[in-house]
Amino acid sequence: MTLSITGCKTRQKITPTEGVKKESTAKAKPTTVQIKTLNYEWLSYRMALTLSDYSTQKEKMNVSAFFVNRKDSIIYITLGKLGFEGVRVVITPDSVKYMNHLDKSYYCGDYSLVNRLLGIKVNFYLLQAIFAGEDIPGFEPNTFLMMLQQDTAVYSAATRRNKAMGIAISQELKTDTNHKLIENNITELQTGVFIGMKYGNFIPVDGSQLFFQQAKVVVPSEKILLDCKLKSIKLNEPGPTSIKIPDKYKPLEVR
Repeated sequence: MTLSITGCKTRQKITPTEGVKKESTAKAKPTTVQIKTLNYEWLSYRMALTLSDYSTQKEKMNVSAFFVNRKDSIIYITLGKLGFEGVRVVITPDSVKYMNHLDKSYYCGDYSLVNRLLGIKVNFYLLQAIFAGEDIPGFEPNTFLMMLQQDTAVYSAATRRNKAMGIAISQELKTDTNHKLIENNITELQTGVFIGMKYGNFIPVDGSQLFFQQAKVVVPSEKILLDCKLKSIKLNEPGPTSIKIPDKYKPLEVR
């Protein structure tokens, strides 16, 4: 998605305070995070996406998207406008495949392209967590400092490491009274790259489980401010996952 709507650019180092304001943890106590996760094998929804410049708040683009996730297996995304598919992306734990109908280009490879675009290392499970509104798995330790603010629990960790990915992050999580994640702010400690995610307007999707209808993602170093409005949220209904790249399409040049 970042590739199709922003492209590669020079990054500036952004500190966490330039993203989402940090809360005081002076009275916080050590604890483990209580987050109610979604129980599913398949998750799908449609989105209306508005991309704005983070620095100026100026709106740059509106597109629609269709998202499908078979948990821990595959992520399928299409982007388009007025019923026309412009971009298709298929992501697995081992590969990233990207096809752009607009310029007839494609990419098939590992996560190096996505890592370069975002400025930090990512993997399948990090991306899956963002789309599902959950904490990012695979990071240790899982002990946080916690404090209560009105109806919100705020959890913070100065350092969480993922040995398999070879990165460390600082993180702040916020949950509501239903223990649903409403905010997830991470800073990759080596690069200083900050990613902030907010989730809201939760509705029941299968009679008991709650899922967000609105989300916001900010990546200040990429000048990205992305507002997402969801509809047609479905659980455990298999969706499309395939991608077939036409022979005439040219491989994307990564610079």
